[in-house]
Amino acid sequence: MRSFSCLIGVIGMLLVIGYGSGSVAYGKTVEAGESSSSWNGTGEFLELGNGEQVVNAFVKGVMISRHKDGGKMTVHSSKLTCLARVNLNRNKDSQAIEGLCMIVAHEGKDVAYGRLKCTGNSKECMGDFTFTGGSGGFTGMSGTTPFETSIDFELQEGKKGQAIGYAVWPNLTYTLP
Repeated sequence: MRSFSCLIGVIGMLLVIGYGSGSVAYGKTVEAGESSSSWNGTGEFLELGNGEQVVNAFVKGVMISRHKDGGKMTVHSSKLTCLARVNLNRNKDSQAIEGLCMIVAHEGKDVAYGRLKCTGNSKECMGDFTFTGGSGGFTGMSGTTPFETSIDFELQEGKKGQAIGYAVWPNLTYTLP
């Protein structure tokens, strides 16, 4: 739970940076370090034919961020929740994901908002995570940082399915006003 709160804090800070002045040059850039999350959730499948599917998914997990503070390693955790639309083409082994996320850190005192967008094969999707704002310490958060994810979907019954996966931000950075 503590890790999830730190992740939310980190995302919140990122959102504050991007939302504030509209220019990264005038804000404080925060390097939150390597961040990762495992997540699970549910989704609803829409079959389009020819191996194409659209999955509307809701995933949540804990985001862990690690960075050096002076000479020692600091670890933060935050809660991560995302709504995502996943376009799959099983015949072409491709996917494209777009989503909206919320990161809650510091026991709910800091909240960050962001968008994720990536493309890739059925196992790995690479793209960007863009912070769009926040509240508390993440007010005015902004910035775009590289993002990678893998989400596996398994059809359970009818059109409902289960989602499990992970996300990685190799060097999570954001800007605060």
